[in-house]
Amino acid sequence: MSVINYSEVVSYFVHAGMDARDVDAMLDPLPINWILVDKQLANLAGRLRKSTASAGLSLGDRFCIALAKRDGLAAWTADKGWKKIESDVGVEVVIIR
Repeated sequence: MSVINYSEVVSYFVHAGMDARDVDAMLDPLPINWILVDKQLANLAGRLRKSTASAGLSLGDRFCIALAKRDGLAAWTADKGWKKIESDVGVEVVIIR
């Protein structure tokens, strides 16, 4: 998981009213491989804007897709709208719920 996407997860729970300490207690034990963002990944995410704009994807969403594309992995999301741009971005999209 990129650190950009981790920030989105944290902000989601804090915005929903969860105490910051509780967010940390919930997320810290998870076995997540942290991916730092570099210029190459940022460039790839930026170039995805045109092909993802119609589905309303955020910058964080584009980082998730860029990481999947770079590493040859599927992008996992709960956002069913990502399926609309799956072929445009060249990444398999797995809907988790």
